Amino acid sequence: MFDQLGSLNRALDGSLGYTSYMKISTSSLRSNVSGGSGRKEAVVIVIIAVTTLIIVAGLIYSGIWYHFKRKRITGLLNDSSEEDLSIATKKFTTKIGQGGFGSVYLGLLPDGTQLAVKKLESVGQGKKEFKAEVSIIGSVHHMNLVKLKGFCAEGFHRLLVYEFMANGSLDRWIFKSPKEGLLLDWNTRFSIALGTAKGLAYLHEECEAKIVHCDIKPQNVLLDENFTAKVSDFGLAKLMNREDSGVYTMVRGTRGYLAPEWISNQPISEKSDVYSYGILLLEIIGGRRNYESEESSHKSHFPSYSFKMFEEGKVRDIIDPNLEINDHEDGSVVDAIKVALWCIQDEMQVRPSMSRVVQMLEGISDVPDPPMPSESCPRPYTNYLRWSSRESTSSGVSNRNYDSSTFVSDSQLSGPR
Repeated sequence: MFDQLGSLNRALDGSLGYTSYMKISTSSLRSNVSGGSGRKEAVVIVIIAVTTLIIVAGLIYSGIWYHFKRKRITGLLNDSSEEDLSIATKKFTTKIGQGGFGSVYLGLLPDGTQLAVKKLESVGQGKKEFKAEVSIIGSVHHMNLVKLKGFCAEGFHRLLVYEFMANGSLDRWIFKSPKEGLLLDWNTRFSIALGTAKGLAYLHEECEAKIVHCDIKPQNVLLDENFTAKVSDFGLAKLMNREDSGVYTMVRGTRGYLAPEWISNQPISEKSDVYSYGILLLEIIGGRRNYESEESSHKSHFPSYSFKMFEEGKVRDIIDPNLEINDHEDGSVVDAIKVALWCIQDEMQVRPSMSRVVQMLEGISDVPDPPMPSESCPRPYTNYLRWSSRESTSSGVSNRNYDSSTFVSDSQLSGPR
């Protein structure tokens, strides 16, 4: 066995020592040499693989980052393509609304989510300016404001994507007889009026950039499945920066809801929205439009009729005759009427702010009796207001198109107050 491993011989120099020999296989040497070389090759392969993975991961990350940057702007809005929105709306076939700024179409995502897609008309802004304004609108969040979820600014297309509101616009619910469907009770109407006021107060006083709506009307108050009121179309008129003393802009308004300053060359401010809100509040209370040609002459213009009835102590004549008001609700109805009459004062400085309106409706602030017009000092713009309301319901213009908007000449938007 020892011979198989090696040999042991006496030393050749005659000493007592021995010389040992160990047998070593040459194949083992070759194996060790090749093994070391293999390990080096493996290390090189690992380094190359890791480097490749890092590069690929970096490219993927860069692609995702670029895609994210291209598809998102301030406010985390989706930048959708016109083709995507055309597919979602089935080529814009289901029209669910029409406003002063354009038509609204129903959209449906693959996961079943419903959207409202507004196709803007007559938008003269470039892509950069449009995105800048949309980014401001998208950054505004309040439970009583319709949420902007996305936009499209491809070529000449200017589209806005909003959350879908299941119960549509307010006009569908307050301008119909009980035979036509559900009649909103006073608590629901009051909740809608208060929610609308809160949404406007937020736009006027709590946004980083003050937003004057310029087109408050029932068609721009949308209702979700729980009848929560949400103001729509805000920010589509010119935005006002709190540091600016004033800007000039072309805006749209709706006959019957325009404040007197629109025709008197006075600065337009948030108080113009307050006036429009007052008209809206009267319509919620009365269940009728601000002008109805089929009514007798003294009742046709509802705001003037409301002033007269309040002054004569005939408050019940202002309230929707189909509404059943109990004793517990009577006080809030009267206060709401007084708030509405405060809001539609001719002099803008007399009108309350929207935050004050909220306080009065909630009972936090007292509601004094509003100033009444007198025969010796009539409301200076009453004739105009009657005319503007009557024009919208005259022959050739049906009630269905009552809310048709009109361009208003260049007006100055006042700065912060």
